Amino acid sequence: MKTNVSTLLREFPRVRQAALAGEEVIIVTREGDLRLTAVACSGGSILGSRKDRIRFTDDRLDEPTLLENEWSPSL
Repeated sequence: MKTNVSTLLREFPRVRQAALAGEEVIIVTREGDLRLTAVACSGGSILGSRKDRIRFTDDRLDEPTLLENEWSPSL
């Protein structure tokens, strides 16, 4: 997609969606052409302010989560 600075400012949501979709966006200026690209999201923004409080571990869901001496069945 080719656009100029005025159109970029007026229709930024449409241009941004094109860049996020992987389309090459060229912005034509007097000084030269600029290329707008999107960087893939790393997942940190999904966590927001809780990013530093959440730990990712290698949990094995097919194994027991308690030690044998901590497990006591009851009804």
